Amino acid sequence: MASTNHNHDLFGAPDHVRHNFHCRVGNPPQKSVPPEQPVAVHGFPVPGEQSPKAATVMNDDFFLSDAKWANLKNLDMCDYVVIGSGCTALAFIEEALRLDPCKKILCLERGDFWLPSHFQNLPLPFKMVLGGESETFPFTLSAETYNNPELGYCHGSCPFFGGRSTFWSAWCPQPTPPLMRDFPPGMIATTEEPGFWEQAKGLLNVTSAADIEDTVFGDLQKMIDQKLDQSEISQLVPTADFSQPAQMAVGRSNPTSTLRFNKFSTPGPLLARNNTQRELAKEGKGAQLLIRLNATVAKLKDCSDGYVRGIQTNDRILEWNNKKTKVVLCAGAFPNATLLLNSIPSARRTVGKRVTGHFLTHIAARVPISVFGKWNQKPDLEIAAHYVAGTHPETGRQYHVQITAIHSTNPDEQADDAARECPDYAAAATRDQLVGSEEYVVFVCATLGEFTEENPNNFLRLNHNNPDPTTNVLLQYTLVDADKKLWDVMDQATYKTIEAMSGDPGALEYWDENLHGWTKKHPAVENIRVPGIVHEASTSFVGDQAHGGSLDGLYRPHGVKNLFVTGAGILPTAGSWNPTMTICGYAQDLARRLHRGEGN
Repeated sequence: MASTNHNHDLFGAPDHVRHNFHCRVGNPPQKSVPPEQPVAVHGFPVPGEQSPKAATVMNDDFFLSDAKWANLKNLDMCDYVVIGSGCTALAFIEEALRLDPCKKILCLERGDFWLPSHFQNLPLPFKMVLGGESETFPFTLSAETYNNPELGYCHGSCPFFGGRSTFWSAWCPQPTPPLMRDFPPGMIATTEEPGFWEQAKGLLNVTSAADIEDTVFGDLQKMIDQKLDQSEISQLVPTADFSQPAQMAVGRSNPTSTLRFNKFSTPGPLLARNNTQRELAKEGKGAQLLIRLNATVAKLKDCSDGYVRGIQTNDRILEWNNKKTKVVLCAGAFPNATLLLNSIPSARRTVGKRVTGHFLTHIAARVPISVFGKWNQKPDLEIAAHYVAGTHPETGRQYHVQITAIHSTNPDEQADDAARECPDYAAAATRDQLVGSEEYVVFVCATLGEFTEENPNNFLRLNHNNPDPTTNVLLQYTLVDADKKLWDVMDQATYKTIEAMSGDPGALEYWDENLHGWTKKHPAVENIRVPGIVHEASTSFVGDQAHGGSLDGLYRPHGVKNLFVTGAGILPTAGSWNPTMTICGYAQDLARRLHRGEGN
């Protein structure tokens, strides 16, 4: 075991601040360079570096440099080691430092810095980065899943700083207790504590589509909300019981901002907290937040007495002697489970034995604007976003419809704005659907249904043929009768929702990809069901071991005292609701409970 050293100095005041253009008065720039580091400044006395690396520039300002990382071996002075940099990592870090800015936190991210914000907040060409090489698959998919034409594959990870937060749809519905099937009473009670949902919404800037009220979300939004009013939804869509304007993480980050639609992602807030902690450290009122990129965690070390005492990364082992340092897993349901399976032998009894998530249907339709009568049509782009949810009448399994309605009078000229303010880019109207639809409202519905938790043929298990501990798992999803019945019901519910919005089902046309055009007929089932499982969940859920649970009520693997798990893996069932806001709420709850001394 490594001996104690002075690594805690890394959390203290920065040794120097690199000169930048914000330093306009005061000391000349050369004074900002440490005397032991004689380098050229502004071309004196010799030309400066001509090929700076992006990673080097970012490390100087925000991340732990290679030199400091090389000297970091002992973490006795560290309070929390957070693995991952996505939404639950931000939720935990932000809440922990809000409660105590002196907490010493090391955040380990497996990837590099790539996008500074959600890709929809960037210029239109960045749409090309969605999927493809930016998505990795840290598992081996079973042949049974791969060969199933309705499933095909499961969406992977985004191995960069910020993770999936730079790509997600940002839809944030709030589940009610009846929708949290099989959740322990304590988890449900947590969501009913004062401020639980408000703090999660505040973190993510969640706002209603009805409240965006910019030039894009306006009269069309109001019309769709009226047509799908909650008071009538069960008559319009017999299996539905809930309807509301979409709740999305797109709101203003502060009350005075004039930016009304800005999709949330974690890089900006994490770097903002990094700056805040640096300033607090300079004043002796806090500790620096340390973030290390390209640090892949392969295994947790030495849990013999119920405490994790080390972390093996791709290039070093970090150790500690105390029982104070805590590890918080925020890397996603599959990476978290993989780490548990490789590190905690007792976890193999339950972790990965249950796997849930969502399957999808996409249906696009259009209706002439003339059917809307007195609708105040504008020459500008208009978009609406709405959410309808329901259940299978017999099984009680859940689905929801994410509705995007769009009226574009000039698809080519309005392409930038349409891409930026699209509620769900993965289910957006295509150019081919919009061109020729200038006198129509186009509906695009992405409908999500939950995989039942009662399917032992869905699993994530160790793959002993793979020596890489970061990917040595076999993943399988299959469909059972409960899934197939729900999929049929949610397809019909989607058509009923579209008919209700149109007001005139006879005027509707549907997009058929086989024809690559509009038709009066419903497309064939195989043309609306989308391969690709999303929102994987339940791999290490909270619950008693006797009932298959992997975590105790404090989100710890049973028998381990200083290791905590966040993310959708902790949810006993997937429901149909998008999980991000809920799992951020639970990550904030973890930070609050640890601050109160629980688990010590």
